[in-house]
Amino acid sequence: MRKLYLLILLILLHFSSIAGGDDTKMFSLFPVPLKGSRLSVKLNASSTSISAVELRNLIGKKLQEKGFPKGVDEVIFEDMDTYPSGVYVVLAKDSYGKIVEISKFIINK
Repeated sequence: MRKLYLLILLILLHFSSIAGGDDTKMFSLFPVPLKGSRLSVKLNASSTSISAVELRNLIGKKLQEKGFPKGVDEVIFEDMDTYPSGVYVVLAKDSYGKIVEISKFIINK
């Protein structure tokens, strides 16, 4: 079952990278690669429909979730130094729970 989730996640990552370039991203991550304990997720467009963001590892396990209230253009994931080095994914969801964008990043200790 884990392999199936991993395969689906990789397919989604592949198609999201084909569908649009970096200039059309709805949010950006900073700093990347991550070496500290805080990851900032900032909206690139004020009219975006993102209502929540999730941090997941590469096998799809949800590690953290943050709401994106109206009027707020940045949320911070804390305690990132507790996770091992590797590739992680941030999923952006709309108010219906639909995934609207996926972005990957690296934790490099």
